[in-house]
Amino acid sequence: QGLRSGGCEVAIAGGVNVSIHPNKYLMLGQGKFASSKGKCESFGEGGDGYVPGEGVGAVLLKPLDKAIEDGDQIYGIIKATAVNHGGKTNGYTVPNPNAQASILSRAYKESGINPRTISYIEAHGTGTALGDPIEIAGLNKSFREYTKGNQFCVIGSVKSNIGHCESAAGIAGLTKVLL
Repeated sequence: QGLRSGGCEVAIAGGVNVSIHPNKYLMLGQGKFASSKGKCESFGEGGDGYVPGEGVGAVLLKPLDKAIEDGDQIYGIIKATAVNHGGKTNGYTVPNPNAQASILSRAYKESGINPRTISYIEAHGTGTALGDPIEIAGLNKSFREYTKGNQFCVIGSVKSNIGHCESAAGIAGLTKVLL
């Protein structure tokens, strides 16, 4: 928002996640958050939990016209942003599909992109039997506002490759898409 309003000329966005205490793993195991197979199976049959990952990443953001003027290597263009909070749900690991559909619809409208033209979505996809289907339901609901088409958009999650980097999950997913 600072870039859009002119409050700043450049911004750095990123995330860091380091797991430094064994109690984290005890809590994940006792709370049945951890995958019983020791791997994330995002959107896969039999996924029953996640595997924590560690990571760090950052990107430099600047307005497109300024990046072109400066001769920068441009890896991606942010066409819209939207933020929400799922509100009350049935638990910490139970996302709200209506809130997810709403936030996606707001981003489509702001960007001017018809979702039918989207060929890939890098999703959250933690590999849980409850959360992943709810995420798909939110995506489907947002797409249905625009199209009745099926199987035109591939979905993925970097968590199947590197685990859930928690506070660095967003930058990990963005980096995957940019690469």
